[in-house]
Amino acid sequence: MKKTLYSLLAITLTAFTLTSCEDVPAPYDDPNDNPIDEPEVIEPAGDGTLANPFNVAATIAEAEKLASGEETTEEIYIKGVVTNITENYDGGYGNATYYISDDEDGTNQFYIYRSKYFGNTNYSSGPMIEYGDTVVVCGRITNYNGTLETVQNGSYLYSINGETNTPGGGDEPSTGGQPEGDGTLENPFNCVAANQFASSLAADEVSENDVYIKGIVVSIREQFGTQYGNATYYISDDGTADNQFYVFRSLYLNNEKYTSGDLLSVGDEVVVCGKVTNYYGNTPETVQGESYLYSWTKNSNPGGGDEPGGGDTGNSITVDVNSFGLDNQTVLSTLTLDDGTTLSFDAGDNRNGPTYYTTGTGSIRMYPNNTMTVSSDKTIESIVLNFDNYNGTIYNASGDIACSAGSISVSGETATISGVGGNGVTITNTSGTTGAASQIRMTSFTITYAE
Repeated sequence: MKKTLYSLLAITLTAFTLTSCEDVPAPYDDPNDNPIDEPEVIEPAGDGTLANPFNVAATIAEAEKLASGEETTEEIYIKGVVTNITENYDGGYGNATYYISDDEDGTNQFYIYRSKYFGNTNYSSGPMIEYGDTVVVCGRITNYNGTLETVQNGSYLYSINGETNTPGGGDEPSTGGQPEGDGTLENPFNCVAANQFASSLAADEVSENDVYIKGIVVSIREQFGTQYGNATYYISDDGTADNQFYVFRSLYLNNEKYTSGDLLSVGDEVVVCGKVTNYYGNTPETVQGESYLYSWTKNSNPGGGDEPGGGDTGNSITVDVNSFGLDNQTVLSTLTLDDGTTLSFDAGDNRNGPTYYTTGTGSIRMYPNNTMTVSSDKTIESIVLNFDNYNGTIYNASGDIACSAGSISVSGETATISGVGGNGVTITNTSGTTGAASQIRMTSFTITYAE
């Protein structure tokens, strides 16, 4: 009898339990009834025209058709969202390298490699690309040993977020100006004529003879130095970026490598002699190592300060920051000069600390609130800092620099700290802005000690 009652009780409890659980939802999705959402598959779209650009999925599909090392012969338009930036347009080479995708999650990333700026030109001024920007890029693509990408310097930025020029970023290069001269010593080309002459050459063709080109230094990308003995800079007819001509790795006076002597300044008037080329069919310039500074008239008001280069001169020491032999993007801690003076660097409350970069002329970059402390066993009288000037942008933190001893005066490419009168001084970037205007890019400095 008890066994019968127990059996009936067990059956009743089981039925109650099953009935009670019928309406209770499962704590996790049932893979059979409620599948977890899969990532959205973005299908290729567009036809590669300006009116209907390829999306990134379509661009990848086109690039996958290419054999290794093969390039497309026709330009296409590609639209995507910037998801990763390797080097922005202000990195020193006039182009940018970054990834775009069909969405901000990085789906179907495509590599935009060394792509030029608006109008298929090298960058001189204007807005940078930023993460999340929607861009349209025009150019040729390639399968570079299995990496699908745009052809180096074979593409350019057509638009950022629908803007096809440089919104808020300065004037477009002028198409005006009259060509003058015939390229002889007696009648040098002006920069308009030099650009026209070099542009008339086939892609990568080199002029048969040397030509003479006269202009005013607009910006200095690489200053003369003893490491390579040459310089890279832009010249124009009026000292502005309009119709500027690119003087690439050009030798010093007398067609010799630079070993010592005065250095170029923005505003100097020069005559350059040498062969020119139409690099890649879209960049007129002098041929590397086959041109030189023929004559030179220094600007009478270059911005003040002592010129860098020359080493220890008894009661002073001049240092080119490239002489430390640091690797690109070295985050700085302490550097020791030949005379024992030390430079100590600190990030302050900025997540980016002082860093050495080889790009451009080579410089030590100090971001807002970064500091550099100069310490010596000798009494420091004054310090002159020299700043990078790239395509008209002077990296002097917009003049917002402070010092812990003495007084500071910032004028263009130079800052002078005078009246230090002690064994140390801390220099601080006090800029409250962002971007290029907030940075110090120090290319060289001179420390003068008390007698």
